[in-house]
Amino acid sequence: MNNISRKIRRGGPVLATMALLWIAAVACVAGQEPPTSGATSTAAHVASDATVALTRPPAPTLAPTTPPPLTATEAPTPTAMAETPEPAVASPTATPTTAPDTATQDAGPTAAAGSTTFDDRDLLEERAFSFLNELVDEVGVRTSGTDLEEAAAEYLLQRLEELGYAPDIQEFTLESPAATLEIAVPEPRSLDANILTGTGSGSVTAQLASVGQAKVEDIPAEGLEGKIALIERGEITFGSKVSRVHNAGAVAAIIYNNEQGNFRGTLGGRGRIPAISLSRADGLMLKELVEQDNPVEATVAVQDNAVPSRNVIAELPGSGDGVIVIGAHYDTVPDSVGASDNSSGLAALLTVAEQLGDRTFPYTLRFVAFGSEETGLHGSEHYVDTLTVEELEQIYLMINLDSIGSGDRLVVSGDRWAVGHVRDAADREDILLDVSAGGGGGSDHANFRRAWVPVVFFLSDDLSRINSPADTMEHINPRLLGDATALTLDLLENVHGLPGYGQ
Repeated sequence: MNNISRKIRRGGPVLATMALLWIAAVACVAGQEPPTSGATSTAAHVASDATVALTRPPAPTLAPTTPPPLTATEAPTPTAMAETPEPAVASPTATPTTAPDTATQDAGPTAAAGSTTFDDRDLLEERAFSFLNELVDEVGVRTSGTDLEEAAAEYLLQRLEELGYAPDIQEFTLESPAATLEIAVPEPRSLDANILTGTGSGSVTAQLASVGQAKVEDIPAEGLEGKIALIERGEITFGSKVSRVHNAGAVAAIIYNNEQGNFRGTLGGRGRIPAISLSRADGLMLKELVEQDNPVEATVAVQDNAVPSRNVIAELPGSGDGVIVIGAHYDTVPDSVGASDNSSGLAALLTVAEQLGDRTFPYTLRFVAFGSEETGLHGSEHYVDTLTVEELEQIYLMINLDSIGSGDRLVVSGDRWAVGHVRDAADREDILLDVSAGGGGGSDHANFRRAWVPVVFFLSDDLSRINSPADTMEHINPRLLGDATALTLDLLENVHGLPGYGQ
C-alpha cells in the first residue's frame, strides 16, 4: 500500500530582527487544514493484519496450497450445500458505509468522473438482462456433468462466435459418485435420486422402513436391522438422521424433501452407509406403499461415475504482456434454471465480451465459462491445473462473476489493489456496493487464489434462493446486472495502471 501524506512546510524564525515575518509564517501554518482520510466510500475498507496486498512468491516451482489471506476477505460461498435439514443461506456480512481509514486506503489511479462506461449503464443492463433471459428461457436447467450442461456449452460457443470470437472447448472428466434408486414393488421402476455429500458407497437391496424424521422417538423399538430407512427431511441435520438409523441397524438411508422437488445436501462428515435424497412426491409415494403393510423392496446404489464436462474459453489478444481472466460458471444444480446462480454472472460475462470485441488492450483478455462448478469447482480446478507456472504468472488478475442477480446491492471481495478501485468507482457513480467482511471461497476464484493469482469476486447480497428451484427470473434485479457489468468494464479499462498490476 502506498500511503500519501501531505508534507507541511513549517516556517520558523531566521533572525531575531525578522519577528514580523516569523509571526506571519506561524499564522500560515496554524491556518492550514489537517490531512484527510480520503473520500467517503460506499463500503468500509476492512482493516486488519490480513489486509496486506497479495504478492507472488519469487520463481515458485509449484503453486502453494495455502495462499496468503486476501486483502478484503471473500464472501460466503454461493454454492455451499446446506448441512441442516432446513438451510438458510446467509447473505454476505458487510460493514456499513463509512470512510476508509488512511492506513488502509489504496493510492492507485481511478477512472475519471463521467466515464462513458457508466454513462452506458442502462444499455449494459439491457444487454445483460437479455442474455440472462436467453439462458433461463431457451437453455434452462444446466445440471453439472449432464447432456443439459453440454447443450449450454454449445449455446455459449454459438454466442461467442456471433460476437466475433473463436471459442474453444476444454474437455475434462471428473469422478463423481452417482445415486440410483430402484423399486421392485408394486412394479419395477427407477426414481431420480441425488447423493448426499459424505455418503458411504455401495449397493444394497432390502425392505423399506418409514421412520418419520428419524428423531429418537421415531425409531422402532425392534430397530432397523437390515432395512433401508425412509426419512422425511426436517428438524435435525442430515448427518444426525443417517447416523441414528445406521446405529439402529439400517443398511441405507433415503431422505425425501419437505417441500417440492429434490435437493442436495451434506452429512457434515463421512457416512458409513449409502445415503441419498429424493423428491417429496416420490418420498410420499414410497411412504404410502410402506404404510399399506406390504413389503416394499428397494435397491439403493451409490457408486463412482466418470462424468464428462467442459469449459468454454474465448480470448481477445492484447498488445502487451499479461492476461486478465474473467470467469463465470454456467452449470446449475438439478431442477434449477439458476437465474441468479449463475445465469446472472454468465450474462454479465457475455455483455463484457460483446462490448470489448473490437478493442485492443495492453493485456490479453480471456473469457472462461466454467463447467461443473456446482459439484466442487471442478471446471476451474481443471483449468488452473493445466497451466504451467509461467502461464499462471502471466495471469495478473482473475475476475469472478457468480450469483450477482438478486437483492439490493453488489458485494465485492478480493485483493486490495483491485477491490479498492472497484470500491472508489462505485462510490463515485452512486452504485450500491459492499466490501465483504465474510469468509469462505466456494466459487471458481478460489482455485486461482490457491495458485497465487490475484482475484476480484462479485456477487450480490441475496443468496437465499440459490441452489434451489426457487432461483427464478421473478427474483432478478436487472440493475445489479448493469452495475456489475459497468464496474467490470471500468476495472478492465484501468487495471494496467493500478499499483498491484503485474506484481
